[in-house]
Amino acid sequence: MVRFEKETLSVHQTASGAHYEIDVYRYDPPNPTETVHLQGGLHGIELTGIPVLYEFMKLVEEAQLPHRIICVPQSNPMGLDSQIMGVQTGYNNLHTNQQNCWNWNRIGQLRGDGSQEGEWVDLLLNLTEPADTVLDLHTAGAETAPHVYAHVSQVEQAQCLGLPHVLAWEQHSTSFCDTCQQLGKVALTLELSASRAITSEDVERGIQALQRYFGILPKAPAARVWSIREHLKRWLSPSGGVLTWHRRAGEYIQQGEPLATLYTRQGKQELASPYSGLLLLKNPTHACIAMIPPTLQRPYICKGAYMVSN
Repeated sequence: MVRFEKETLSVHQTASGAHYEIDVYRYDPPNPTETVHLQGGLHGIELTGIPVLYEFMKLVEEAQLPHRIICVPQSNPMGLDSQIMGVQTGYNNLHTNQQNCWNWNRIGQLRGDGSQEGEWVDLLLNLTEPADTVLDLHTAGAETAPHVYAHVSQVEQAQCLGLPHVLAWEQHSTSFCDTCQQLGKVALTLELSASRAITSEDVERGIQALQRYFGILPKAPAARVWSIREHLKRWLSPSGGVLTWHRRAGEYIQQGEPLATLYTRQGKQELASPYSGLLLLKNPTHACIAMIPPTLQRPYICKGAYMVSN
């Protein structure tokens, strides 16, 4: 019976001498059909993929799959540990002061730059070298409709996961999966649930997505495919304040329908949707601020949303 074998790699040592490590699990059956790299926890606040991968490894051994699998359930231990008063701080690694330490999923900005974090992301990328396919498990925003990011040439593979929505991109970025795709691999980013929280339903959905991809479960109905260039819209609160939402992520909404109420010192304002389409995800405050042009920046306490329009 083929089982996963674990290798532990050191990725960082603190000033006190404590070590941060990642565990790499390898499943190597005879005559494998393909090699798949599975990764979770690249962002410190994105937790769902971690238990998904631990549970899925058990199912791989039970099914004795014919695929060679490399699995890194928690790829950013520093990000996972970065907390202030018990609250995870985001993508941040509080143990360094590197310029780009906030987002390891912009690996193209860090590769080979000589920094400590550049060495870390190079290590993660090197682990994918034998792989034909890379599945990178993430979460998104304060609330999200489960979806997959895929290059337009790899939408068919993304459909195999059985998540309800696929966002197809054409222009290259510096993300982990985009970098792997440019290296000739099938590379898919799974956005499984909201960040900073885990539910058993979210974990089960992620496990089932992997079971479908590997053929343990039958295929699900085809996902709705959205073009990022043509369909993805960004909505932001028109001013500072506090938003209360009237619609949930995953719901379809028509232009002009109530979307949220904005409370400010001047009173409240009812906000209508400027688009017709799917409310894909709601972003927390810090993401909203980052999206506002410099001429409009102010101390917002608000939330923004992504929508995909018809």
